[in-house]
Amino acid sequence: MDELKKLKKRFSVGKAEWSDSREEQYRKESQDIVFGFGDSLKMTDTAVYIIRNDEQIEIAKPQKAKTYWFESWLKIKEYYGI
Repeated sequence: MDELKKLKKRFSVGKAEWSDSREEQYRKESQDIVFGFGDSLKMTDTAVYIIRNDEQIEIAKPQKAKTYWFESWLKIKEYYGI
């Protein structure tokens, strides 16, 4: 039984680390997309905005902190038609 607990714990730590690194990839890709179109990105605790021609456009209001950038990345891709 102890071995099973160790395996589950080890798996969940690995999954959390993978999740964090994947979120970082979504953040970088989101920035690359936005900057590639000559716009900039503004982030708050509750929303993500694209700044285009001095206009602030709300793109996403992520529902979960753990998937903040994944949710934002999906909306950014949709906004730019990618």
